[in-house]
Amino acid sequence: MTRVVRVDGAFFVQGTKRLNGRGAHVCPACLQSPNLSKALSRSFKAPMPAALIDQLVQK
Repeated sequence: MTRVVRVDGAFFVQGTKRLNGRGAHVCPACLQSPNLSKALSRSFKAPMPAALIDQLVQK
């Protein structure tokens, strides 16, 4: 599972360090979903940057 975190309006993919802020876990199967951007945007109540979606898919 990969954790995406929003801290003060900035989005991060959590590595080994635990980050505070609103987070969402993404399973490997969900990374292939065409609705990933929409689901994460709904979870964070903010639009997801396309660069972050690309970074998640490449992992």
